[in-house]
Amino acid sequence: MATTFSKNIRSTLASSFINSLIYSCTIPFLVIYLAGIFNAQLTGLLVMTNVVVSFLAGIVGGYLADNFQRKKILYIFQSLYGGSLLLIALRFLGLLSADGWLILGYLVCGISFNLYSPAYDAVLMDCTTVENRKQAYQWQYWTFNLSMALGFSLGGFLFQHFLFQLFLVAGIAQLAMALLFRSQLDYTNATAQKQHNNRLKDLFSNYSIAARDTRWLFLILGMALFNTAEFSLKTYTAVRLSKEFETLTLFTVPIDGVRMLSLLQVLNTLLVVGFTFLVSRFTEKRSEKATILYGLVIYVVSYGLIAVMNNIYILIPLMILATIGELASSPNINARKVDLVPEDKQASYLAFSSLSYQGADLLAAFALTLSGYISAGFIAGYIIILGLIGTSLTVSSLYGRKNKVM
Repeated sequence: MATTFSKNIRSTLASSFINSLIYSCTIPFLVIYLAGIFNAQLTGLLVMTNVVVSFLAGIVGGYLADNFQRKKILYIFQSLYGGSLLLIALRFLGLLSADGWLILGYLVCGISFNLYSPAYDAVLMDCTTVENRKQAYQWQYWTFNLSMALGFSLGGFLFQHFLFQLFLVAGIAQLAMALLFRSQLDYTNATAQKQHNNRLKDLFSNYSIAARDTRWLFLILGMALFNTAEFSLKTYTAVRLSKEFETLTLFTVPIDGVRMLSLLQVLNTLLVVGFTFLVSRFTEKRSEKATILYGLVIYVVSYGLIAVMNNIYILIPLMILATIGELASSPNINARKVDLVPEDKQASYLAFSSLSYQGADLLAAFALTLSGYISAGFIAGYIIILGLIGTSLTVSSLYGRKNKVM
């Protein structure tokens, strides 16, 4: 049970839950708002810019987490994240007139979030032991998905009429959480010795080893390609549903495109939370390789079709199928990829692996830009083709020959 964890673990899990909740009820809906005031091409370029700067921030954040006190890093950049949410709220209130303030707030949110995220991971890893680490990460996975469900629900139902209040409360909550976490966390970390006097050289040396491992590189590329399918739900599919989905009434509740998106996200999250262990039990006696392969194919094709559908009675079954594919493949991939990591290079490899998610974000944002020139059917094809290529690369990397380092 979570009550058996140390105070530091409980504080880290609680803070992580609040941060994920704040993110999920604000940033995806800010992208939808930006798509309403800018065209699809410009919004897509803006999202891609945010992905690039966020990835670079994550690389810097990983270096900072190894070379400076993580508690201080968490407080500084969590506070900056809260301040950027308040900046966006002031624009929605009308105190700031230019839309450029929204763009600035959006970019600062992405940068600050990725600057402190590596420190979170490192603190949790440091505070756990061999005996409770698996349980701690299970709770982190559970609370993350629960926060996503709650956040998308809040954001979807407050987006249309309470946007200022949503970002104001989120900003205040983020600042309060930064202060509270700082006071509750009793933690000091050892810092790494500099390998070079030049900080920039020192940063790049941390990641150079993983970057030369071709098998690891193909795995990261494959994961980026198949994750594009799900990540497109937050960008291209979100914008398309907000514009094309015809409002209907479900149990006396009006469901527009934004609420349909929230419904899909909540359904996905609740299925993950409720059926993770059931699906795992069903697949554990089957071929691991086949489970990953078929699970990824179902996952990719389902999300690709979601990108083009507008019927709630088709969208919901497709989301159920996509989630089943995710539950069948994701735990096995995460367990198997650890075998590819040299024991003395874990930090470098795992830090480098974040590129798969940033790459997926970038490819999903590119789909939004493409939507200004091609139809939804071609976008669905783009998502499915990339996903199937990624599936092939992932399976061949996980079950291919031993690592080859360039």
